[in-house]
Amino acid sequence: MTTRVKASRWILFLCLALGGAAFDLTTKSLIFAKVGPPRSAAPVSLIPGILELQTSYNPGALWGFGASMPYSSLVFALLSIVAGIAIVGWLFIGGAAASLPLTIALGLIMAGAMGNCYDRLVYGHVRDFVHFHVDSINFDCAIFNFADNMLVVGALTLVLFALRPQPSDEPVASEREPRAVESESVEPV
Repeated sequence: MTTRVKASRWILFLCLALGGAAFDLTTKSLIFAKVGPPRSAAPVSLIPGILELQTSYNPGALWGFGASMPYSSLVFALLSIVAGIAIVGWLFIGGAAASLPLTIALGLIMAGAMGNCYDRLVYGHVRDFVHFHVDSINFDCAIFNFADNMLVVGALTLVLFALRPQPSDEPVASEREPRAVESESVEPV
């Protein structure tokens, strides 16, 4: 069953998906042009001991998951395409775009999927460049990119949306009509 979706939801979704993917691909191109390919130069420190630009190639998914799997880039590119089709179907045929939080979450997920899918199809791997680490406490995060951030924020938004309290169909006590209290007649003695 198809549901009519407001044009504003289409516009929001397309702005998030296309704008986010364009932002991701532009930042990857700029950083790789400035810093160079992996191991070609020292990382560029933005916040000493915490944040730096360090280029890296990732043939797997988030945090390198599945990197050693044969044809991992093609497998993950295919999964991204299938996910993109499912997202558009759910939003605009299934009617999920009636929900603003779902439209935003799925727009961000689509942006991240498109950015990383492009890299996989064109380069055979994903280009990562943000390295967050806190040397003072020996914390080291995997190198990532803005597409990864959009995927994570979109997924967290979906989780929070799913965990939100559902409104009850039953009216709140203050909204109910007062009950008529039957009074017992007490006869004087």
